Amino acid sequence: MPKASEVAAELRKLADSLEQEPETEIRPFLIRTYHTSSSKQDFLNLVRLLPHPFSKEYERDALLILRGKDFETPVSFRAHIDRDIVCRVVKPAQEAVYECEPLLSEAEEAQIGGAA
Repeated sequence: MPKASEVAAELRKLADSLEQEPETEIRPFLIRTYHTSSSKQDFLNLVRLLPHPFSKEYERDALLILRGKDFETPVSFRAHIDRDIVCRVVKPAQEAVYECEPLLSEAEEAQIGGAA
């Protein structure tokens, strides 16, 4: 895993390149990190270093730390971590069970060829 100083050096190279033509219009940058097999501490180490303010959101299976949502800033970031690394399941999801009235009567099904 790279050290913060190594990532900073690479970002500095990018910044130096961009500053060669400072008036050139470019699309906003999005930096993403995924912590799928990392520890909670690895994720916290990164988030602690990120620019503030940022927001926290939950997706189905992930926790996201966001800055510049919807490209409000020239550089946005998204830090993702699997939700099961930072949360504990207190009530497992269960598959839905449905009970439905028939959509068509037997006569209607026979009209469209659906009756057996």
